[in-house]
Amino acid sequence: MSPERAPFAALDDILRRTRYLLIDFDGPFCSLFAGTPTAPVADDLRAVITRKEVSLRVAIQNTTDWFEILAYAASVGPDVGTSVESALTVLETKAVTTASPTPYIHDVIAACHESGRAVGVISNNSASAVRAYLDAHDLASQVNAIAARTRPDSTILKPSPHLIKEAASTLGASQSTCTVVGDSQSDIQAAHSAGAFSIGYAKTSADADHLAATGADAVVLSLADLALRLRARVADPDV
Repeated sequence: MSPERAPFAALDDILRRTRYLLIDFDGPFCSLFAGTPTAPVADDLRAVITRKEVSLRVAIQNTTDWFEILAYAASVGPDVGTSVESALTVLETKAVTTASPTPYIHDVIAACHESGRAVGVISNNSASAVRAYLDAHDLASQVNAIAARTRPDSTILKPSPHLIKEAASTLGASQSTCTVVGDSQSDIQAAHSAGAFSIGYAKTSADADHLAATGADAVVLSLADLALRLRARVADPDV
């Protein structure tokens, strides 16, 4: 399905059936590492492991995926896992100082509240970094729930539905009344596993095709469309 031709009816149907918007942090909410080089992150985390005198598998030596490194560290033992998770939290929180809001995210948040909806943030990034970003952008009072990484256990991170269930519980909501807004296949998979709806946020047509193929209930190339349809429901709840 081409996102440019995706009917607003798909968004309207999702919004008609849900009352809670759970927005992925790094991507739909902001670009966490917008002003921070990401290349050194994996190397910094590998250094934490090697200082523990733990050998690295070839795949871990070569990966640029720091969540893969975190999972490996946690598999080695709780001490190594905690050390790597703490180091990653420091790097993520430092990146907040140069992070940039995703275009129209503030409009989406405002439109959610105008339409009587609550907003949650879900993230594989650290809860500390999420809170630091919300504080820095005066958004803490506008976000009703945060479900993010607080420990090295990568099995509870997306695509696991755990964070969605945690956010829904905090909001006092049924998972079936929640919509996840995410930019990765793992976001869509987590939403499906949790019994929630999903809106894929894509930066390119190719990304949109991948999200649609994963099963996103709707796909947008701009959060302006989501804000528009939320405000349309304020004007006409039957939309």
